[in-house]
Amino acid sequence: MECANCVRFGVQCSFASGVAIRKGPPSSTSVLSEQSLSEIRGRGRPRNNWTATVEHDEISEASGTSWTSATPSPYATEGHIDKARAARPNVQEAELLLHFVQFTAHTLAGSDKSDDPIARFWTYNLPRIGLSHHFALHLAYAVAGYHLAYLNKTEERHQELRRLAELHASAGITQLTATLAQLDRTNCGAAYISATLVCYCTFAAGPTGPGDLLVCNVDQDRDHNWLPSIHGLRLIRESFDDDVLFAGLMEPFNPKCHARDKDATPAPDKRPRFSREGFLRVDWEQHLSDLRGFIVMYDGGGGGDDDDDGICLRSLDSLIAIYRATYGDKDGSYDGPQEYQHAFGSNTYLAKSMFTG
Repeated sequence: MECANCVRFGVQCSFASGVAIRKGPPSSTSVLSEQSLSEIRGRGRPRNNWTATVEHDEISEASGTSWTSATPSPYATEGHIDKARAARPNVQEAELLLHFVQFTAHTLAGSDKSDDPIARFWTYNLPRIGLSHHFALHLAYAVAGYHLAYLNKTEERHQELRRLAELHASAGITQLTATLAQLDRTNCGAAYISATLVCYCTFAAGPTGPGDLLVCNVDQDRDHNWLPSIHGLRLIRESFDDDVLFAGLMEPFNPKCHARDKDATPAPDKRPRFSREGFLRVDWEQHLSDLRGFIVMYDGGGGGDDDDDGICLRSLDSLIAIYRATYGDKDGSYDGPQEYQHAFGSNTYLAKSMFTG
């Protein structure tokens, strides 16, 4: 005979409690009852499995679920596993962003000084613009990808980086195009700097064929693809006032900002570029003078504003100004406008459509 407590705990005894006694071994129900009771905590503070809690919280946060959710464990559902995989960091984009802020940004700014306002814009402001306007971030990734591809001479790695740059450039241009249809004071700055990055991407991608000479394309079956980008950039610039276009994170480009800092900055070095940057001087005067004489002779002494020869003559004079600012006169001196020292700015941004068309 066994008492009720003996039955409950599955032990033998020789006395009866007078309550629900039975004969024989404990039943399977009694054993199961024991297992169930073992799961019920007794007195004292319950124990916690902290490792399981942390892992569950991390997966829950990544997948958007709550710890108190009644859904099954994320480890048991394929959908949650896919979400966890998707939450892994994108190493490729991280590499592009790091390269942009650490290297590419300083080449765009022309300075590696941390207190330079333009360098700070490219390293600090632009990534934050990209948080609100994703097309700017895509285009920054693209420029960094082209830069990395240029620096990496391993063929397989070079091609991989170019494909990655093209992917981000395509995504950025698609999103930027949609934004241009609804341009306003809230997104004009992001659109302007993104259009600038589109131009950089186009130039960094290199020639599209043997006849692509950058300033024009002599292949009849190909159109130059950079000119619409240049004109679009100029159109955005002319559509908004400086205080609107260059507000907030775009302020370093505001002309008023440069005017305030003018007294604090040293006077610009007016020497020609070859003297400042230490590369060899080119004797350009006679060659370009002969070319100019040929154009004048071909035009028969004309050169009106509306004919092709007049356009060629004015464009050549612009090119001569660039050579003078870059290589100086015969004695190596230069005393002219600073803007002529930027070949892209003078010969592409300001080029007339009749000359390049």
